[in-house]
Amino acid sequence: MSNIGNIRELEDQVQPDWMGLIFYPPSPRYVGDQPFPGITDISLRKVGVFVNESRESIQQKVNDFGLSGIQLHGDENVAEVKAIKESSGLEIFKVFKVIDRMKWTELEAYLPWVDYFLFDTYTQNQGGSGQTFDWEILKDYPFEKPIILSGGIDADQVNEILELKKLIPQLAGVDINSRFEVEPGIKNISKVKKFKAQLKKIE
Repeated sequence: MSNIGNIRELEDQVQPDWMGLIFYPPSPRYVGDQPFPGITDISLRKVGVFVNESRESIQQKVNDFGLSGIQLHGDENVAEVKAIKESSGLEIFKVFKVIDRMKWTELEAYLPWVDYFLFDTYTQNQGGSGQTFDWEILKDYPFEKPIILSGGIDADQVNEILELKKLIPQLAGVDINSRFEVEPGIKNISKVKKFKAQLKKIE
């Protein structure tokens, strides 16, 4: 998200578990390097989204924006993730892009250093495709580490998410974005609020 008025509406009306701030300059949702007025006063847990960013730069954003989580959306290797986890002490979401299958052994070395794996649809543009991958791929997920589902999620998929949760108890949440936007970085608050209420009702 990128507009403080919109963020305050989200805070007042929805109270999501996490809220994302994208620090990847090519993204249309890029929030910039400098904190905008009011962002550090927001009580929501703010997750910074980074793509192959240096540990020092990430830590600067953590301090400046008051982040409480870090989403690593690039090609960060295990050593880099470990260093970011140890230096920040924050929740780490490591993103893996799904094409048509997953090699679960490639995730094993990350297990001690991440709090969540986030699975997104593969795109050469580092996310933001608005497309959903085949969720069947996740049904043989072998770890206890909780996972977040991302990639083109829309409000009409509540029942599908419920069914997936029955099969994958490690499913801890969903990452929603483009299908809930008025424009890049601006959320349709009423749609997000309704979606959350539907998920909670089902739970």
